[in-house]
Amino acid sequence: MTSTQSPTPGQTRERVIRIAREIEEFAHSNVAAETFFREFLRRVVAGLGATAGAAWLIDDSGRLAVKSELNLADTGFYEEPEAILKNQRLLSDVLSTAEARIFSADAENDVHLPTDNLIIVAALTIRKKPVGVIEIFQRSNAPKQAHPGYLQFVEQMSGYASHYLAEREKASQTDASLEVWEEVDQFVQQIHRSLDLSEVGATVVNDGRQLLNADRVSLAMQYGKKTVIEAINGQDKVNKRANTVRLLSKLANKALAMRETFLYSGSNEAIPPQIEEPLADYLQESGARMILILPLFEPDQIIKSDEEALGRMKDAPKKLIGGLIVEQITDSQPRPHLESRSELLAGHIASGIANSRNYESIFLMPLWRFVGRCFAALRGKTLVKTLVIIALIVAAGVALALVPYDYRVSCDGRLMPTVQREVFTNWEGEVIKIHIESGQLVKKGDLLIEIRNEDLKAQLLETENKLNELQLMRLTLNAQLQGGNNNKRPVDEITKLRGQKIETETQITGILKQIEILKDRLDKLNVKAPIDGVVTTFQIEQLLINRPVQRGELLLEIMDPNGPWQLELDVEEKRMGHILRATERKGDIGLPVEFILATSNELSYEGEVFEISTRANHSEESGSIVETYATFDKEKLPLLRIGAEVSAKIDCGERSLFYVLFGDVVETCRRYFWF
Repeated sequence: MTSTQSPTPGQTRERVIRIAREIEEFAHSNVAAETFFREFLRRVVAGLGATAGAAWLIDDSGRLAVKSELNLADTGFYEEPEAILKNQRLLSDVLSTAEARIFSADAENDVHLPTDNLIIVAALTIRKKPVGVIEIFQRSNAPKQAHPGYLQFVEQMSGYASHYLAEREKASQTDASLEVWEEVDQFVQQIHRSLDLSEVGATVVNDGRQLLNADRVSLAMQYGKKTVIEAINGQDKVNKRANTVRLLSKLANKALAMRETFLYSGSNEAIPPQIEEPLADYLQESGARMILILPLFEPDQIIKSDEEALGRMKDAPKKLIGGLIVEQITDSQPRPHLESRSELLAGHIASGIANSRNYESIFLMPLWRFVGRCFAALRGKTLVKTLVIIALIVAAGVALALVPYDYRVSCDGRLMPTVQREVFTNWEGEVIKIHIESGQLVKKGDLLIEIRNEDLKAQLLETENKLNELQLMRLTLNAQLQGGNNNKRPVDEITKLRGQKIETETQITGILKQIEILKDRLDKLNVKAPIDGVVTTFQIEQLLINRPVQRGELLLEIMDPNGPWQLELDVEEKRMGHILRATERKGDIGLPVEFILATSNELSYEGEVFEISTRANHSEESGSIVETYATFDKEKLPLLRIGAEVSAKIDCGERSLFYVLFGDVVETCRRYFWF
């Protein structure tokens, strides 16, 4: 009993490659469409080990019709009533996108398949226009990891079929058709429309690819002995560090050095030795099957010198400026008319690139271009308008520099009475009673706050008890000295009693002074009004009642609203320079002040600076400030309220109008950039 041995992966791969080459060669034949697609499907189905296949082409009515099919009945396609409708939806989906797709029954989509097979569909196109589809019915149990390979193989084979259809369409046309010449004419116009080298390069590779019907077109520029890939179709910017671009640069450098057209079409015969290695490296990286490299030379000068015209000068070789690189990915043989059209376009491309390079080589070209646009914009009526605008700008500049204007420093402040006192505690203790309220009028000496100190009371009580003891002792001593039996007592005893009496009286005198001091302290614990005025501290009871206070602690403020008033202004320290210079010029600090009330900004009032603090303070809102005080006529204000917010401007003399308007910007720049 003999057993058949299954083919190895290597044998399968060789069989697929052999079938692909047969299809590629068959695509260049002139057989009828029915014969081609019959043999095409037989080879594709055999190469994939598939069940069936079909070729659908768009007929004259715009519908898809079967051009050829193989084993389609074995799939059960004709047994399902709705199979044709479901299949048409799949084919229409692929035609709309012109992208190959694979459909399976277990895929997570809402596509309904006409059969249970794994279906692979690829579009047939002529000049990017869909004209049909190739449909392969694969076994449903095919391994999922093989799906990408199936899709790639069918897509590549469909490319050969598309090439066959395109060649049949072109067979009836000549290269000198009006349509081709119109495309060439438009291409030449696009090249010479701009002098920007990047725009010219983009036009060459993108429009040139469509005109040459190539898969990829690149433009190489020659700078001395160095070759640089400047443009590739479909890419806005070339990544010169990419491996493919670097290998293409090496290949182009070697090919252009020969100064002849280089063509590789799948055969290594007649390849120069210096090109073999860079060509092999690039083919392995890019997957290209045909490469055409045309050198681009700088065109001859239109106007020649006398010696050149008379032929006295030796003909120098033309300067090499770059090369046009045309590639095919699917076909190894150059497509029809590709070489002839490339030769035709090379001269126009070289002329456009040479003009762009000469234009951009002019020294300071961006500057001259800008100057030229400016002068071009000044032609005709625009010149008059521009001169008028310039005159107005000059006049405005002169006015800003020469016209004087008052420079005023802006600041915020408040209205405050000039007479104001801060009330402090004389001794530490606990607030037990408050006799006033916020905003209450008080007289000098009125009791404001009662403070209790138990320690002082205890000391006073202890001192008074000690005084009572000493006074009792003094009475006892007096009684002993004034008794009737003093004559019988010894002199030493009487002397001792008199000394004790004197000592006791001395102690009593000291104790009395201590009591006086303690009572004075207790009396001073109660806070009294130092002046006539209004209590300005807010929420006194919430702040102080039943609260321990320390000696010298601020309790409240009293201000006299009936006396003179003043403006307390917070001037930013960075603006004090203007005020100090103004006072130096004037000779005193009485600078005029104009201010408005925050509650009534319709009217402005005037004042005058009378005092400037000698030190800066910190403000949470404005940072470092200098307190400045100004007087004003309180009779002119409709209502005086302690602490009323004001916005003021201090007149610092005249400066130029420019400095008045833009002085803050100038100072900010000087402060941050130090110039």
